[in-house]
Amino acid sequence: MKKQDKIISYISNLFELLSAGFLVCILFTVVLQVFFRYVIRITVPWTEETARYLCIGMVFIGVVALVAQANHIKITFILNRVPKKINYLLSLLEYICTLIFNVIVLLGSIHLVRLNWGQQAVTLPISVGVLYLTVGISSFFILILLPFLIIKLKGFFTNKIGDDNSTN
Repeated sequence: MKKQDKIISYISNLFELLSAGFLVCILFTVVLQVFFRYVIRITVPWTEETARYLCIGMVFIGVVALVAQANHIKITFILNRVPKKINYLLSLLEYICTLIFNVIVLLGSIHLVRLNWGQQAVTLPISVGVLYLTVGISSFFILILLPFLIIKLKGFFTNKIGDDNSTN
């Protein structure tokens, strides 16, 4: 296994584990909410907001694992029908667009964290800026992953193009 593959795998596994942890916490919070509301007949106001914040965190943390594994949503109709060289160029364009998008999202999330850090959540003793922090962390790690994914893509297509110059 190459060094870039180890780094990609490590980051993917870490964020998959974190995302699964968020999911377990969501499950626990919702079960707690149902138990208190329907069994004990007490409304606990913080459980709904906690579950919502955990869900947002789970999604943005999980995106890093999806990008690392190249399991995010793609429309491969065109990629499957073009020659390998064009496929490589389109995949490279995809990564460049992803890079530009994540730079914008990272800069925006930094701005939103600064703007909202002083604002407290309604029922939780945490800052609303924490929500935007998960977006920034996600974008930051995607930006770390992209050079490794581009190197991996280049190696994959260099081998494929050398073996076969025909179309799919």
